[in-house]
Amino acid sequence: MPDLKKLAVYLGAFIGPVSGNAVLALVPTLKNEFNASAPSVLLSISFFMIPFAFFTLLSGTISDVYDRKKTVITGFSFYTIGSVMCALSPNLAFFLLSRTVQGFGYGFVNPVLVAILGDIVPYEERGKAMGYLGAATTAGIALGPFIAGFIVLISWRAVFIFIAILVICVAIFFDRQFRNIIFTKGSRAPREILRNLRKGISDKGVFILSIAGFLTFLGYISTISFMSDHLSLPPLGLSESEIGTVMATTGIAGILAAPIGGRLTDKIGRFVTPTIGYIFVILSMILLSHAESVYLIVASLIVLGTGTALVWAPLLTLSVEIRPAQRGTTSSLFNGARFFGYSLAPLVAAPMYIASGIEAIYVFTIILAVFATMAVWLVRLFAKS
Repeated sequence: MPDLKKLAVYLGAFIGPVSGNAVLALVPTLKNEFNASAPSVLLSISFFMIPFAFFTLLSGTISDVYDRKKTVITGFSFYTIGSVMCALSPNLAFFLLSRTVQGFGYGFVNPVLVAILGDIVPYEERGKAMGYLGAATTAGIALGPFIAGFIVLISWRAVFIFIAILVICVAIFFDRQFRNIIFTKGSRAPREILRNLRKGISDKGVFILSIAGFLTFLGYISTISFMSDHLSLPPLGLSESEIGTVMATTGIAGILAAPIGGRLTDKIGRFVTPTIGYIFVILSMILLSHAESVYLIVASLIVLGTGTALVWAPLLTLSVEIRPAQRGTTSSLFNGARFFGYSLAPLVAAPMYIASGIEAIYVFTIILAVFATMAVWLVRLFAKS
């Protein structure tokens, strides 16, 4: 299989989180532009993530019943429209609506790309491919604010125009690479979508795998969400730029470790590899609980980013293998569940952080990692080769 097809999938995985996280660099500018508070502007992340997570639950199933390529191109189209709407926003309300359109559009892209990668990559190379997919996603998360931070020097509106142009270019590239590829189609009957969803949800293996993805992102994002505030408080008292640098180490570690996780998935297995990743996550929480200097915190965050990357490659691989006949549906349920974990993490962890500080978050993440490890091994009982 030509590498350009895989590249088209990786680029599609990259552009979603670029826009999703670009707002982090635009908060001061958007506060002034819309005469709004920082929390109000940051709502735009939730307005992107919630529709994205919800429609992620449906899009893979739609691609099973209708057509994977058309589903992805439709998603790219709405994503582009939402980006243009963001650039033209006259007020915060319209901007939040525009972010909803963006999230809706990308919800029809992400899980279908995972399913496509499962369709076109042979079993013995699938883990490596998913590792690179994870690296592309992590790169988008890490580089979104970085790219926006430079383009905003021209105009904050130019950031979203750039994203719209980027999405169009990726969509054209994707369409050309898969123009002659025919994926297996379902009956095209709308009722088949609901039937596939019910079948997927009732499947114990798919359900438990989705729980593992939910718990993994819930713990990871809970830690990351409140780490920046912790770093700003005494005795560390880091500045915004210093906090940004420290936090970036997690993403960089994830980018570098994701391909390694993919190779380990192919070599030592779909179940041993995430177990190693969860051990790294637990170790990072223990290290953070004893870290009193910035250097130790950086080292701990590198371990966290590495561990999380080692988890995602095998879990993504399992999501396209556990039920091959319903690859899109399983990918939708798994990715929808894990991104709901992403969306809910700040809300779930906030009471613990307020009551007991960052140490409570560390304990919470360890508990989630233990249960996620158990869930992964339970999946083995229901997985079909």
